[in-house]
Amino acid sequence: MARRVLRVRDANLADALRAALASGAFAPADASRVMRALEGLSQDAFAARLGISVKVIKALESGRGNPRYDSLVKIADAVGLRVAFVKASGVVELLDPDARAADKRRRRLANSEALQAGRVSARALHERNALKVDEVAFELPRLT
Repeated sequence: MARRVLRVRDANLADALRAALASGAFAPADASRVMRALEGLSQDAFAARLGISVKVIKALESGRGNPRYDSLVKIADAVGLRVAFVKASGVVELLDPDARAADKRRRRLANSEALQAGRVSARALHERNALKVDEVAFELPRLT
């Protein structure tokens, strides 16, 4: 029996989901389901569009899959993303711009207070924030 295909019809929700996809807010299984819901595609239609086996999509979305790298690349390419490794976090949530700005101000204030109280050095703060590329931090060698 065929399942009903989900489709996101709320334009605001669709925009928020697209932004979350672009920022890498979803694990591959959830990202696949979100992409299909945005396009209104079944697993079979999604797999056919990407040129991969429907078994890959079903296994991925069920959490039992171990897709090959090229399959992940095809799924990511479908929405203009790339496959990358990121640090796991416990919770992913979408912040509105005001909440994001407030969080950034809070972190800056906490860093400033820690620096003034001597709990952290200026060098440690600089190293923590130094040279971030695509949200990946690189440790710079000491030159002294």
